[in-house]
Amino acid sequence: MLSRTGVDPLNGLILAHLESMQQHLAQATLTAQEVHALRVDCKQLRGWWQLRRESLGKAAVSEHQARPRAIARALAGPREARMLRKTHARAYAWVDERSQRLLDALRPGLISAALSESVAELDHAPLKRLLSDEMAAWQAAPLTGEELTAGLEFSRHRLHKLAARVISKREIETSHRLRKWIKYRRFQLALAHAALGETAGRELESPSRGRRREPELLDKAASRLGNQHDLAELALWVGERVMLPAAEKHLVADILRLADQRLEQALTPLAKLGYA
Repeated sequence: MLSRTGVDPLNGLILAHLESMQQHLAQATLTAQEVHALRVDCKQLRGWWQLRRESLGKAAVSEHQARPRAIARALAGPREARMLRKTHARAYAWVDERSQRLLDALRPGLISAALSESVAELDHAPLKRLLSDEMAAWQAAPLTGEELTAGLEFSRHRLHKLAARVISKREIETSHRLRKWIKYRRFQLALAHAALGETAGRELESPSRGRRREPELLDKAASRLGNQHDLAELALWVGERVMLPAAEKHLVADILRLADQRLEQALTPLAKLGYA
């Protein structure tokens, strides 16, 4: 059990995180890198709220998560077309020659999709209000050391359960949920390390088989599951194009083969942690 000495550093870090977000939103314009950083900040907040799953309950945590989720969605912009182009390029290097010719033929459609996604001018005022409400929520009910300990135990069990389901079901949506919880736990561990120090933070990690520790292995798994999800989205997009049935079947199968490879690669670091 954590001592009360861990409480103030925990909440000091959370409030500093929120103040940094407020400073970014105070700018008139945001670069693509700043927008991405703010979206990651929102994911961190959602992961930290999940530390309170046992103390507040699922419904209350979902209500609190709605604020950072709304901010992230407002910052999303024309993300889908960008990810399709990026995944198209990644898949092109790994599919067979027939699939490469088919992807070449579909390339103009990706450019058209990007041009059709307008970039709306971002209104910062409602985002600032949401962030102010988020700050008030953490100030009204500071995170406790007991909640951190219980929350990390909850995320550990959650990863075990989701990894087992992914192995048995092989569903893209379940893989996406697993990746979300991997990121939650990664952010939770980072908070623990920053607040409590290296020694105490390391004691909260799951032991690994090998020299790499849990944070690094979680990063590898999340990255590979992200690739799997993007490839599945590309396969779905291909299925919506006008193509000869045989050509569509070949290309979709080739892309989904890559997606399944990324899933297998993601399970390897999870197995080293005993999650899979």
